[in-house]
Amino acid sequence: MDASRSCFTGWPHPSHLARGNGRWAGFPIPRHRFDPPSGRFRVRYAANDPVAAVRERFPARRIPATAASLHLVQITGPPRALHLTHQATLDALGVDDRINTGRLDTPLPRDRDPMLAVCQHLADALHDWWAPAPAPPIVYRTRHLPAARCMAFTEGCSWRATRSRPLRTATTLLVELVTRHGFDIPDSWLSGP
Repeated sequence: MDASRSCFTGWPHPSHLARGNGRWAGFPIPRHRFDPPSGRFRVRYAANDPVAAVRERFPARRIPATAASLHLVQITGPPRALHLTHQATLDALGVDDRINTGRLDTPLPRDRDPMLAVCQHLADALHDWWAPAPAPPIVYRTRHLPAARCMAFTEGCSWRATRSRPLRTATTLLVELVTRHGFDIPDSWLSGP
């Protein structure tokens, strides 16, 4: 995936891309694959395909009615990235392909998933390696669509929203999600605005 090409993501509003808007504060406890354990910064996620973006956002294949405010945002951004899809990168980091898609189905008692912990610590390390410059995005394979690529990026990346629309109005995408990917979506979304 060329990081300078368009990617798609689902956010409450495209303005969430703006720097300094207070929506880039990190989580005290990591929630997602590349969220840093330090909580020093926020990581956002995108994919090179709208279906992949929605499947990553809703892994249970159910979009709740509460997601009505989400937008499908098309973004373009910086061309350089750390590609976890390249074997040379995996070798240099001393990891294998599980960093892309691995996750324990049943977490260990009282422990975090060790596969996710490696991803999350990589985010902190990457941030420190590039400081004071912004760290490049991390490109990785999706868990659900092997040909698609996802990206994790921080506020310092120069992303630009090029197009946006409410996810609930992306009828062609919603029909594909229901008929080809087994999604449940709110009935009202298919009956029109």
